[in-house]
Amino acid sequence: MPTNADIKIVSVQTKAQVQQFLDLPYDLYRGDPSWAPPLRLERKEQLDPVKNPAAKDLDRSLFLAVRGDAIIGRIAVFTNPAHDRQHDVETAFFGYFDCENDPELGKMLLNRADEWAKDKGRKRLVGPAQWGVNEEVGLLVEGFDSPNVVLMSYGKPYYQDMVETAGYAKAIDMYAFQADLHAGYPRPKMTRMMVDYATKSKAVSWRKLDPKNFTRDIELAMSIFNDAWGNNWGFLEFPDDAIQHLAKEMKPLIASDCFYIGEIDGEPAAFICLIPDLNELAKGFDGKLLPFNWAKLIYRLKSGKAKQARVPLMGLRTKHHGTRKGLGLVAALCETVFEAARQKGYTYCELSWILEDNDGMISICEQASAVPYKTYRMYEKRIG
Repeated sequence: MPTNADIKIVSVQTKAQVQQFLDLPYDLYRGDPSWAPPLRLERKEQLDPVKNPAAKDLDRSLFLAVRGDAIIGRIAVFTNPAHDRQHDVETAFFGYFDCENDPELGKMLLNRADEWAKDKGRKRLVGPAQWGVNEEVGLLVEGFDSPNVVLMSYGKPYYQDMVETAGYAKAIDMYAFQADLHAGYPRPKMTRMMVDYATKSKAVSWRKLDPKNFTRDIELAMSIFNDAWGNNWGFLEFPDDAIQHLAKEMKPLIASDCFYIGEIDGEPAAFICLIPDLNELAKGFDGKLLPFNWAKLIYRLKSGKAKQARVPLMGLRTKHHGTRKGLGLVAALCETVFEAARQKGYTYCELSWILEDNDGMISICEQASAVPYKTYRMYEKRIG
């Protein structure tokens, strides 16, 4: 009978091992009703430093846990030059943490990450993160009863104990809010007042994304995003190449009436973006598009089959935080995009992720009658 002594933690070096690293979650979580498999092609490109700008400058290593011929766990550990420039040079990160329910196995994987980070001269490990806070971050600690939506992570409940037993402590929590698009009416009085103010104010306006100038509007929105979120925990600015990559990746998913840019006093000040839950649309695919699932996906996307949506990106320029104009504009953007989503047949919309100390965004979610239904936790550990 195999024992923990038979487990080896091996460095990923070959294309075959990269594929095993990518395949593990699909084998590990298969049959779990709360796991929505992301597209394998998207996962592969996320890992690829040539195709994903967020991965291109990292110093990283990938590791597999192997018992005999079976792959039973994985972990990535890396340093991020963008984090070094914007925050500190002490921190390394771990991510892509998945494994069987064996406490010793989890300990071995996390210890290997510790060793790698120490060898790089780092004194702190943070995670889980998949390359940075602008990608997927956080360990799911609450909300295992519903599937993960597009570009949100999933994990088993036993991971929390593994990570904490390995000496990690909470750094910060992030919430996912869920809005029932057909509930919460009439809206709270404050919400109605803010929307009414924005509607009547000559200083506040908003418009749909312009399909003919798609890239320009994405660039404009991300300049607002970089300003809006710059003071938040772990923030990393979107560089130009990442913005171009984002525009290319999101173009098939974005409808112009689900992406709005708002102005205050004639200047771009806020934006909101709503997309369909690609994970829901790809249900039953096991993450595979070939040979015929790509056609099914396009059909489902165009025929309005998705009932779940997500707001992955929104922002209000810092100088308008807490102002009447800013609050009114954001409330109007939310209500406008929610109405567009209802017209398209969506039933639910996730707003994620929201830092636990971001009182302004939490208030906006609550005013939209959204409720927190998942919690993702970032952990940290001193290692030197």
